[in-house]
Amino acid sequence: MTAIKHALQRDIFTPNDERLLSIVNVCKAGKKKKNCFLCATVTTERPVQVKMVKVKKSDKGDFYKRQIAWALRDLAVVDAKDAIKENPEFDLHFEKIYKWVASSTAEKNAFISCIWKLNQRYLRKKIDFVNVSSQLLEELPKVTEESVPSGENQSVTGGDEEVVDVYQELNAREEQDIEIMMEGCECAISNAEAFAERLSRELQVLDGANIQSIMASEKQVNILMKLLDEALKEVDQIELKLSSYEEMLQSVKEQMDQISESNHLIHLSNTNNVKLLSEIEFLVNHMDLAKGHIKALQEGDLASSRGIEACTNAADALLQCMNVALRPGHDMLLAVKQQQQRFSDLREQFARRLASHLNNVFVQQGHDQSSTLAQHSVELALPNHHPFHRDLLRYAKLMEWLKSTDYGKYEGLTKNYDDKKKSRLYIPISVSIGTHLAQGHSYISVFMCFFFKVPLPT
Repeated sequence: MTAIKHALQRDIFTPNDERLLSIVNVCKAGKKKKNCFLCATVTTERPVQVKMVKVKKSDKGDFYKRQIAWALRDLAVVDAKDAIKENPEFDLHFEKIYKWVASSTAEKNAFISCIWKLNQRYLRKKIDFVNVSSQLLEELPKVTEESVPSGENQSVTGGDEEVVDVYQELNAREEQDIEIMMEGCECAISNAEAFAERLSRELQVLDGANIQSIMASEKQVNILMKLLDEALKEVDQIELKLSSYEEMLQSVKEQMDQISESNHLIHLSNTNNVKLLSEIEFLVNHMDLAKGHIKALQEGDLASSRGIEACTNAADALLQCMNVALRPGHDMLLAVKQQQQRFSDLREQFARRLASHLNNVFVQQGHDQSSTLAQHSVELALPNHHPFHRDLLRYAKLMEWLKSTDYGKYEGLTKNYDDKKKSRLYIPISVSIGTHLAQGHSYISVFMCFFFKVPLPT
């Protein structure tokens, strides 16, 4: 395992400025056994970042590759499965639960203890440890960053391994000092006990001198302690100020959030107002009938040319307002329904008024035709209808409007007009022919006179 630690430190973690603290050989629980390594690491630069890295041996060669890494702060729960019996299984709860089986219970315990110490030092006991023996966690020594070297040729120690004392050779100066000391003592080689006693006495003298020096510097120590107390007070004051600043910043942040939300609502309200104004302008521009048109439809003079033109323009405007293509939802508005009902009432009222007026015109034209009956009966000629046609042509556009809006009234007017026309045409002719026949003229002479303008015999 030590060789693997050195290889992982050298090949994977040293290039990334990381230190390897602990390692465990694991495989996923319940699956085909594919071994990999879980490594607990810290960065060499500050602020220190603690990670858990999954390392797998490459299938194509004898080297290792970094597969996935988790930040230790994302670890929520460590479940050792059983705090009493030995069990190599354990679970790590990140964003999901990872189930592992260690190669041995000892490796699992060592790795969990390392995570526990990293949690104590860097995460302020954030991680929950479940089914872990408290005695195991209390007995293990504390892990520090200095316990793990960063060089490739240095020893890599786990969080739970005992620090091994390494023999160090004396340098040249140390050898020279020892030789001088042994030369000053003749019994250094022959009597080791006497040499040791002498060294002990000299050490006691040095300790006494050190104690006197410390006591002499007590005043400086007191001054230093006083300065430290003042520094601590300053630190407390700075912390209080920082806390107040943090509260102020939090208040500013909340106010900015409220302002941002208000701006969003204002923008949304403005957008809605623009859309509403557009819809209102559409309805006003397409469904608003001028007061002059309304007055013309209700009271316009259908006998004069100017009144007929005003009524024609008003009828066309009314038809355009009634036939406007409404947008989805407009027909559900109460104002639109009321306006449409108003247009329908205006249309019905004007259609009745127009039909009544034209009927009166037809009757009047029939009366006028009767006044010329005697003249036509003497001359034996068809009456001239040009003046009547000229008067009726003024109503052509209104009749077209009536045909498109109220076909029933239009059809009734057409039938009434045909009846009146027949009475104006045939009745005078029959009266004239009857008069001439009564005067003794023959049918042939009357026929020749009527159609070929041949004078009747006297």
